[in-house]
Order: sequence, then C-alpha cells, then structure tokens
Amino acid sequence: TAERSSGFYTTLPSAAIPFCFQLTSLHSTAYLSSFGFFGPHKMRSMVSSTSAKGIAAIVGVGPKLGRSIARKFAHEGYTVAILARDLGRLSRFADEIAREEKAQVFAIRIDCSDPRSVREAFEGVLSLGFVEVLVYNAYQSVSWHPTNFTDIKIDSFEKSLAVSSIGAFLCVQKVLPGMVERGKGTILFTGCSASLNGIAGFSELCCGKFALRALSQCLAREFQPLGVHVAHVIIDGVIGSPRGASASQRGLVGELQQSGGVGGEVGAVMMMDPDALAQTYWHLHVQDRTGWTQEIDLRPSITTFY
Repeated sequence: TAERSSGFYTTLPSAAIPFCFQLTSLHSTAYLSSFGFFGPHKMRSMVSSTSAKGIAAIVGVGPKLGRSIARKFAHEGYTVAILARDLGRLSRFADEIAREEKAQVFAIRIDCSDPRSVREAFEGVLSLGFVEVLVYNAYQSVSWHPTNFTDIKIDSFEKSLAVSSIGAFLCVQKVLPGMVERGKGTILFTGCSASLNGIAGFSELCCGKFALRALSQCLAREFQPLGVHVAHVIIDGVIGSPRGASASQRGLVGELQQSGGVGGEVGAVMMMDPDALAQTYWHLHVQDRTGWTQEIDLRPSITTFY
C-alpha cells in the first residue's frame, strides 16, 4: 500500500519483519529499515515514541568508518539517518544495522557538493525529529599519487572544496537551530593528516580539509557556550575493515601491511579498525560539558607522524 505522508510518498511492502519502506520526494529518496510492524502513516510518531533521544545523522557513510559510526549510535539506542550518494548501498547498510542492532535506520541520498540535494536530504532528516548528533564524514576521493599543481582541473578543485567544506557548512546550518533551541547537540567532523599540513601534490584535498578544520573551530567558539559540542577528529592513518567483517579482512586490521600513503610513500602501516574509531566518536558525544574536546587526533601505535 502507499499513501502521502509529510511531503513524501511512503510504500509499505507486504512482508515486514524486519520491515522497510521507501520515502520518495520529487528529488530525493529515503529508505527506512527497522524491526517491528507499523503503518506508514505512523512513521513519524514511531520514531519519536521509541526513544527520548534525538536523531543521529551520519553524512558520508561508506563500508568502513561511516557505517561503524552509524552502527555504534544505533547500538546506543539512537534512531539513525545515514546519508551518502549511493542509495542502493545505503539501503543494504540500513538493513544490516537495523537487523544487528534492532534499531531504526533511515537511508537518505545526498550529494554534498549540491546545495539543492543537501537541502532536500535534510528536509527528510528533520521530518524524523530533532537532530541531536551530526557527524560529517563526507570527502571527495582523490588519488594516492600526487598531482602536479598545474595539472589540477578547476572543476576537480571546486568539487573537492564543495564536498569537504561547503557541504559541511550547509549540513550544519540545517541542524544548528534545533540544537541551539534545545541547548544541546553534538557536531563531529572527520579530518585527516591533510587537515594540519599542506602536502605537495594534494592541493585539492588539503585546501578542503583546512577549511573544514577552520569551520569546526569557528563553530566551537560561537556555539559551545550555547550547549552545542563541536569537535574535529583527525584520522591520521589508513582505515581497514572492521575486525569482525570476514576471516580474510580480519587479518588486515591491527597488523602491519605494505601500503602506499599520501604522497606516494610506501611502507609498513597498521590498519585502523573503524569500529574502534567509532568508539571515539561516541565518547566525544557523551563527554561532560565541563571537559569538552575540540580536536583529537587518532593514529595507530605504529605510524609515520606528519
């Protein structure tokens, strides 16, 4: 069956334990996965009635860190909205997390380089309720091999800036009013070693990440006195698959591997476990406001310091 609900078309499949239904507006699509059985007209009340907590919105969810962060917040009892460009892959993650954690997980397509897409995606997110946590983990993938500055195309440079910083700016603007109104909320940004140091051949990446770090500092100084915790997480290492992903992948995490790093250097690196990293994001969220962290850097025990 299908019906109109809060500006979305909602479709409910016949078999629904766990159930999923798809929300489709004119330009954006969302996919809900959860345990239990409710009619689509009860979607919003279902979200608000199951937990006193707000929504955790995770922007930039792939198979590693983003998925681990979403799983952690779902495990802790949050309704989770996961956002990325590939809705098909997101829907699979939503099913997986909902089944494992018996949680409500919404998958919503977003293109962080497109203001219209961000606006429409967050219309969907905000229709679920108060966004208590925003994690901005989106980035524009770049080659591990350095690019000569004169060979960088302006379109590529602008795209990297848009995803790394402008997308973050737009997402934060959507959720901040609700956080300030309630005097609570957490905004976490994912950075990397390129957030701290310019690296030859990686102008696209560094400029975007520098801007994201500056945004996090500006927001912290402006909004932490109003109850909104803003933190920047620097991931200084190579993220592997979760330890429990599969027998073949388990051997990668926590062990030394030969890998090419930023700048084309090749050497032994210890792969970082995204589930372990997700624990830090959770701890940042639950920190007492008398001792908030504004920036933290994470790296494996065996690493090259930039």
